[in-house]
Amino acid sequence: MIKRALVALLACMAVAAAVAGCGGGGDSTTGAGGDTTSTAGGESSEASGPAPTKAAFIKEADAICQKADGELTEEVVAYAKAHNIDTGKEPTEPQLEEIYKEVVLPNIGKQGEAIASLTPPEGDEEVVDSIVEALESGVEEGQANPSELVEGKNPVADASAKAKAYGFKACGSGG
Repeated sequence: MIKRALVALLACMAVAAAVAGCGGGGDSTTGAGGDTTSTAGGESSEASGPAPTKAAFIKEADAICQKADGELTEEVVAYAKAHNIDTGKEPTEPQLEEIYKEVVLPNIGKQGEAIASLTPPEGDEEVVDSIVEALESGVEEGQANPSELVEGKNPVADASAKAKAYGFKACGSGG
């Protein structure tokens, strides 16, 4: 079934992309200065004041990843139905390329944009920028060569490695 096969592939890629997890929903965290930051799947609003702690930042970014990963399944199924891709059997390679290019990579890109909009912990700005830049580069590479995704190449592996090294729990895990 397309849902299981694609979601497994796509979720794996999303996980490896520093943008994954299961479940979803908004979250609220309290930073070092007592400021509250709310998330709603990429819609973040930073309160003025000091930068968040690393733990608060990771929690907020992971919430973005979890929500977007949950949405990815729905997006893939909706796209398949809208484009007459039989959800009862394996998609063809051209269909997979189309789904990666039109659904998966944009989902991953939005997650990267949402994470980039967060205020990073003080002193970690360069590390966070490096993760986001690696993710953006990987999404661009995937968009330019979607056939490589079908062949198993993961253009966001660098972003995943950086995210895991930084300490993300949902974003970048499992790659």
